[in-house]
Formats: sequence, C-alpha cells, structure tokens
Amino acid sequence: MESAHIAANKNTVPGDVSTMVPGGIRMGTPALTSRGFTEVDFEKVAEFFAKSVQITIKVEEQTGAKLKDFGHAVIAKLRHEVKEYAKQFPTIGFEKGSMKYVD
Repeated sequence: MESAHIAANKNTVPGDVSTMVPGGIRMGTPALTSRGFTEVDFEKVAEFFAKSVQITIKVEEQTGAKLKDFGHAVIAKLRHEVKEYAKQFPTIGFEKGSMKYVD
C-alpha cells in the first residue's frame, strides 16, 4: 500500500495469535475527511484498498512476500491512479502557489 501512496497501519484483530503478524489494517479516515472526502470518495478509497490487496496476493503467489518483489508495473499503475484521484483534494496546511514542486 505504501508503494501505491496509500497510508495504512497494521493492527491486531480478535483471533490474532501474534502481535508481530497482525491480521488487520487501519486507515486514517480523519486525514481524508479533513481534505473533504465524502462517502462516495471513501468508496473509491475502498476500491484502491481492494486493488492493493489483490496485487499483494498475486505477487506473493508468484514471488513470495519480500518487499523487493513489489516493484511491479501494476503497482505503478495503482500509484498513478491514487495520485491522480488525490489531487482533487487540497492538503491541509499547504498552499499550492507556494510549493517548490508543483505537479
């Protein structure tokens, strides 16, 4: 998810046997609502989330779970989709006109 510009945290869920290998993922929704995301936008976030999970499953089946194996073009495509979607929501505390790098 990080490779696709999706911020998430691993969290334990009931039934996990180890805190080192948690079975849950937590997404920071307050950061998104602060930028103006609505229910419809969260549906799109869920699509991005689901795509990232499917990519991970496919890569693990083909190569294993090593971080270096996640450099595929499929992730680059998802990263681009996430970036383009996020551009429509201003980041709190940043004025686009004063940014050094404007994309």
